[in-house]
Amino acid sequence: MTDVPRGTDFVARLPERACAAREDALLEAVQAGHLAPISWLPVHSEHGEHRATFLVSADALRIGDTHDSVRINASARTTQRMADQLECAMLTTRLCDLVWEQATVRILPCFGAPDPTMANTSRMLEHHRRVEERVAGRTGLIENVGKHWVLTNRLAGRRDRAANYGWFDPGAAHRHGRHPLWQPLGLAHDLDHVDYSQVVRLVRRRCTVDDAERDLLEVMTDPALAGLVSSEGPLRVLRQPGVPEDA
Repeated sequence: MTDVPRGTDFVARLPERACAAREDALLEAVQAGHLAPISWLPVHSEHGEHRATFLVSADALRIGDTHDSVRINASARTTQRMADQLECAMLTTRLCDLVWEQATVRILPCFGAPDPTMANTSRMLEHHRRVEERVAGRTGLIENVGKHWVLTNRLAGRRDRAANYGWFDPGAAHRHGRHPLWQPLGLAHDLDHVDYSQVVRLVRRRCTVDDAERDLLEVMTDPALAGLVSSEGPLRVLRQPGVPEDA
């Protein structure tokens, strides 16, 4: 593994406009181990008589070192490839809800102008800095660090679509499940959409269910256990459609 670059230096070298080259550079940085240390924190779930603990990244993924790192924006395609690299899975809406409920650091969403520049690298850095200001050095399970790409059965057979969810806020206009939020589950974007709000938060494949180690993907499909991680019953979509496992 090469020396980890400063996050601001890395971002400064990225193309300003969203493009395949920028996505490739982000993925290559993850593959090279250039992520700031990830704190995997327990998120607990109950369903009927079953109890589970999932390990979720405490924050959005950040490229850089312990002193200088930046939360990255990535497409759903790249997020799935990062998940594969890190032996993780993408979140579900239920996991997002649990993160919000159990977060020890809660901040309001950092809205930006929905204009033609919203996918630019400078907007990525601006959003990161605004989140940093609101977090104000606090540590623990943090939300809202951005919106999340998620798995949902609504993606079944939709190889051209991605699903996003998040931005919890008591004053939000929408409600998908138990909490008001600005981004209910939506399939408006394709696999390669990216903007300043779409960060990368992952959950590790290895989890604990009823005191036994399990693979999260098995839990997602088990009729008796799926409710621990899904609000839709057993999941038929375990990875982002349209992204092959060897991509």
